[in-house]
Amino acid sequence: MPTCLVFGSANFYGRALTQLLCHERKQQQTADVWEIRGVDKILPQLASFPADVLALYSTIDYRMGNLRCRGFLEQAFKRDDGKPWDFVFNFAAELKFGQSDQVYDQDVRQLSANIAQLAGQHSVGVLVQLSTALIFAGSSNSQCTEDSAADGAQTTVLAKCHADAEASARLAGVPVVILRPALCYGPGDRQNAVPMLIMAQLSKQDGDNRMPVLWDKDLRISTVHVADVAAAALATARWQHQRPAAVATFNLADAGDTTNARLAQAVGSLFGVEPSFQNVAVNFIVKRLKTAELAEEVNQSLLGPWMDLLAAHGVSNSPLSPYLDQEHPYCRLDSQPRGVDGSRIASTPGLRFEYQHPRLSPAALREMVEEFQAVGLWPAIPI
Repeated sequence: MPTCLVFGSANFYGRALTQLLCHERKQQQTADVWEIRGVDKILPQLASFPADVLALYSTIDYRMGNLRCRGFLEQAFKRDDGKPWDFVFNFAAELKFGQSDQVYDQDVRQLSANIAQLAGQHSVGVLVQLSTALIFAGSSNSQCTEDSAADGAQTTVLAKCHADAEASARLAGVPVVILRPALCYGPGDRQNAVPMLIMAQLSKQDGDNRMPVLWDKDLRISTVHVADVAAAALATARWQHQRPAAVATFNLADAGDTTNARLAQAVGSLFGVEPSFQNVAVNFIVKRLKTAELAEEVNQSLLGPWMDLLAAHGVSNSPLSPYLDQEHPYCRLDSQPRGVDGSRIASTPGLRFEYQHPRLSPAALREMVEEFQAVGLWPAIPI
């Protein structure tokens, strides 16, 4: 059975991978020969995990420390028997919107360069680098493939740093897999789909039963469930482990071809509200706003009512917010649609990968909200 080192084990993506690895270990009933080490900058106890998820972290070798410290990373690579890790997953590169240029430089570019160098020095079996589909710079409404122009410099600082991180991974000198997920949702997501979920909840509470939606209906904003990201990471690591040293890159996006309308309809269906797309005149005005001005207008209209709703239901401390940072792909959807073709991974010979969530569904969004309610981060309002 493989030995697995997971950087970013307690974040949104790393949690899903940790759950999958623990599930595989249980299914194969070979816990004594599995070695799973999780590494991150936070304690799992402070991550607002449900009890069953939190319990998993006591069954792995979890280490908390400063990911910016190369010495700490070096120690994480060392095993008692001196052997190299079979699979190293870099899920730690920052994907949170709204961080400073310095944070992205340190927590994406420099962190990934250090992990790639150490992976090479320790001759690991496979390095899996979690990147992002935000690095695609196109302005058309087509679906980007792995061969599309990936120039993060044309989008955001976050995307540019992830493009540089990919370049570092390619130089590791060991077999490498680079994964580029589209807009990712699922249990633990606090920034991607959450703003629209909150908007729908507020629309329902207003009694209007209409949820205002910006931009054209047909603009693409491809999606992928976080469980499929985790499954893709493990499947590609196993596949790449059997090949000579090479680099493989895969987009991750379901086959549902999510558009602005399909996203709004899935969210609206969950809360029983009807998406109301703005008319041409309103969208014309919005298009002339700068991205920062648009984000400010949206945020000012939603933050107050959301805080009031939390207070009314006794939720005193929630990290969830309708806040749309200007780096959020939805703020730029009109000028930079986010269509992603994630079919290559499912058609690659020998990989045997299949998306378990082939399209965005109200049921998957419900799972997110109900978990937030269970851990006290969302008002306990029936949905």
